[in-house]
Amino acid sequence: MRNKKVLMFGPSYFGYAECIIAQMEAMGAQVDFYNDRPNNSGLCKALVRYQVKAYYPTVVAHYTNAAEENKDKDYDFIFVIKSECVDANIMKMLRAHFPKAKCILYMWDGLHNIPHGTERLCLYDRVLTFDHEDAEKYGLILRPLFFRKEYAKPSAEPDHYDYDVSFIGTAHSIRPKMVKAVEDICRAEGRKSFAYLFLPSKLVYFYNKLFNKAYRHIRKGDIHFTAISADEVRRIYDTSRCILDVEHIQQRGLTIRTIEMIGMGKKLITTNTGIKKYDFYNPKNILILDRDNPKIPPEFWDSPYEPIPQEVINRYSLESFVRELFEVKE
Repeated sequence: MRNKKVLMFGPSYFGYAECIIAQMEAMGAQVDFYNDRPNNSGLCKALVRYQVKAYYPTVVAHYTNAAEENKDKDYDFIFVIKSECVDANIMKMLRAHFPKAKCILYMWDGLHNIPHGTERLCLYDRVLTFDHEDAEKYGLILRPLFFRKEYAKPSAEPDHYDYDVSFIGTAHSIRPKMVKAVEDICRAEGRKSFAYLFLPSKLVYFYNKLFNKAYRHIRKGDIHFTAISADEVRRIYDTSRCILDVEHIQQRGLTIRTIEMIGMGKKLITTNTGIKKYDFYNPKNILILDRDNPKIPPEFWDSPYEPIPQEVINRYSLESFVRELFEVKE
């Protein structure tokens, strides 16, 4: 990536885009980054999601301004993450400004969640996805997510664990219900659990309380409205025997939390049955939890973690992720 110029559009989501940018720059690239939407407001997200025609000129202006601000740069790549905004007109404008650039799309959401998602695949020269079903169905390149450097070294085996299982994440879809179910299992077996269910506002909580059946037994006191720090997340994972992962009900690809556990060398309890398709899957390390009848065998808690071959771990590093996106050889 040395001296390669990249114009990047993507969501500013929990610092993941910033991690990718830092990795590209560490490999020698020059990166100009813009949010994939005109702004991060909830209203903007809704207007984009529902493709409100009256808002379209604002979207076009956002991308046109980005192109104009960099019109004198000879980009090698236009790199887009997920964007619901880039349609044929916007891509035509970008290609006109930067005819040399190779256009790459990375999907960290399922195409079924993106308006006109499948129709826009043809706009790009290279498309990668974290969703194994989309990869098979549409002939895309399967590239799972990555673990960041702070998760790149297995944590030292502690003398004792503070928690047998921990969960930290946004309280969407069925997550609260599954977290509660695992907490009940732990309580019945005399095991310790930790859960940090996060929502951005109390309004979102009350909306879920009214319309999400998974919130039936969830109290406001079960939800946190302040995000937990990255250092604290790492500390909790370090002192946990297993990590619980509950993917969104409309998601099929592996969450970034799943990939982070590869780097950390931690056992995983997950509701994602698709994990069996991946090269790191080992039933001694990964328990697939039945959503309708969750059970955790005692031997899963107490058996030792079986190390994954280093060459497999390396495939899921952030550097490997960037190399595959841009076809950079070792």
